[in-house]
Amino acid sequence: MSTKLNEKTTSEAADRPIAANQTLLDNDKTCITLFTIKPGEQTGWHRHEFDYVAVQQSAGRLRLDYADGSVREIDYTPGVALAVSAPVEHNAINVGDVDIIALEIEYKN
Repeated sequence: MSTKLNEKTTSEAADRPIAANQTLLDNDKTCITLFTIKPGEQTGWHRHEFDYVAVQQSAGRLRLDYADGSVREIDYTPGVALAVSAPVEHNAINVGDVDIIALEIEYKN
Protein backbone atom coordinates (compact mmCIF):
# COMPACT_ATOMS: atom_id res chain seq x y z
CA MET A 1 0.00 0.00 0.00
CA SER A 2 1.06 3.55 -0.55
CA THR A 3 2.79 5.63 2.11
CA LYS A 4 0.33 7.79 4.08
CA LEU A 5 1.38 11.41 4.54
CA ASN A 6 -0.53 12.13 7.73
CA GLU A 7 1.17 15.46 8.51
CA LYS A 8 0.39 16.77 5.03
CA THR A 9 -3.23 15.65 5.31
CA THR A 10 -3.54 17.35 8.70
CA SER A 11 -2.05 20.61 7.45
CA GLU A 12 -3.73 20.75 4.04
CA ALA A 13 -6.93 18.70 4.17
CA ALA A 14 -8.05 18.25 7.77
CA ASP A 15 -11.55 19.50 6.95
CA ARG A 16 -12.59 16.25 5.19
CA PRO A 17 -13.15 12.79 6.66
CA ILE A 18 -10.89 9.93 5.55
CA ALA A 19 -12.47 7.21 3.41
CA ALA A 20 -12.61 3.55 4.38
CA ASN A 21 -10.23 1.07 2.78
CA GLN A 22 -9.57 -2.61 3.19
CA THR A 23 -6.39 -4.44 2.26
CA LEU A 24 -7.47 -7.60 0.42
CA LEU A 25 -3.98 -8.94 -0.32
CA ASP A 26 -0.50 -7.82 0.63
CA ASN A 27 2.49 -10.00 -0.18
CA ASP A 28 6.00 -9.62 -1.65
CA LYS A 29 4.68 -8.92 -5.16
CA THR A 30 1.27 -7.25 -4.91
CA CYS A 31 -0.94 -5.14 -2.68
CA ILE A 32 -4.67 -5.00 -3.47
CA THR A 33 -6.80 -2.44 -1.64
CA LEU A 34 -10.56 -1.87 -1.84
CA PHE A 35 -11.61 1.76 -1.36
CA THR A 36 -15.09 3.05 -0.57
CA ILE A 37 -15.08 6.84 -0.73
CA LYS A 38 -18.32 8.49 0.31
CA PRO A 39 -19.30 11.94 -1.02
CA GLY A 40 -17.03 14.56 0.56
CA GLU A 41 -14.49 12.01 1.86
CA GLN A 42 -10.83 11.83 0.89
CA THR A 43 -8.11 9.21 0.83
CA GLY A 44 -5.74 11.64 2.53
CA TRP A 45 -2.41 12.60 1.05
CA HIS A 46 -0.28 9.60 0.14
CA ARG A 47 2.67 8.62 -2.07
CA HIS A 48 2.81 5.64 -4.39
CA GLU A 49 6.28 4.16 -4.69
CA PHE A 50 5.10 1.37 -7.02
CA ASP A 51 3.20 1.34 -10.31
CA TYR A 52 -0.46 0.51 -9.84
CA VAL A 53 -3.78 -0.01 -11.57
CA ALA A 54 -7.04 1.47 -10.29
CA VAL A 55 -10.14 -0.48 -11.34
CA GLN A 56 -13.35 1.53 -11.07
CA GLN A 57 -16.17 -0.48 -9.51
CA SER A 58 -18.82 2.27 -9.43
CA ALA A 59 -19.94 5.49 -11.04
CA GLY A 60 -19.01 8.85 -9.50
CA ARG A 61 -16.64 11.82 -9.74
CA LEU A 62 -13.20 11.90 -8.14
CA ARG A 63 -10.85 14.88 -7.82
CA LEU A 64 -7.14 14.20 -7.61
CA ASP A 65 -4.95 16.90 -6.06
CA TYR A 66 -1.26 16.39 -6.89
CA ALA A 67 1.84 17.49 -4.99
CA ASP A 68 2.84 19.81 -7.85
CA GLY A 69 -0.42 21.76 -7.43
CA SER A 70 -2.18 20.30 -10.45
CA VAL A 71 -5.73 18.97 -10.19
CA ARG A 72 -7.46 16.29 -12.28
CA GLU A 73 -11.10 15.20 -12.13
CA ILE A 74 -12.16 11.72 -13.22
CA ASP A 75 -15.67 10.54 -14.00
CA TYR A 76 -15.89 6.98 -12.74
CA THR A 77 -17.46 4.26 -14.88
CA PRO A 78 -17.70 0.68 -13.59
CA GLY A 79 -15.15 -1.63 -15.19
CA VAL A 80 -12.71 1.08 -16.34
CA ALA A 81 -9.06 0.53 -15.40
CA LEU A 82 -6.37 3.21 -15.20
CA ALA A 83 -2.64 2.39 -15.11
CA VAL A 84 -0.45 4.81 -13.13
CA SER A 85 3.35 4.96 -13.11
CA ALA A 86 5.13 5.69 -9.83
CA PRO A 87 6.19 7.76 -8.13
CA VAL A 88 3.05 9.82 -7.59
CA GLU A 89 1.88 11.85 -4.59
CA HIS A 90 -1.75 12.90 -4.36
CA ASN A 91 -5.01 13.13 -2.44
CA ALA A 92 -8.26 11.77 -3.91
CA ILE A 93 -11.57 13.42 -2.99
CA ASN A 94 -15.07 12.26 -3.87
CA VAL A 95 -16.67 15.42 -5.31
CA GLY A 96 -19.80 13.61 -6.52
CA ASP A 97 -22.99 12.60 -4.78
CA VAL A 98 -22.59 8.79 -4.74
CA ASP A 99 -20.10 6.41 -3.12
CA ILE A 100 -17.01 5.69 -5.21
CA ILE A 101 -15.76 2.13 -5.02
CA ALA A 102 -12.38 1.20 -6.51
CA LEU A 103 -9.80 -1.55 -6.41
CA GLU A 104 -6.18 -0.47 -6.34
CA ILE A 105 -3.60 -3.04 -7.40
CA GLU A 106 0.00 -2.06 -6.64
CA TYR A 107 2.84 -4.02 -8.22
CA LYS A 108 5.79 -4.31 -5.90
CA ASN A 109 9.10 -4.80 -7.70
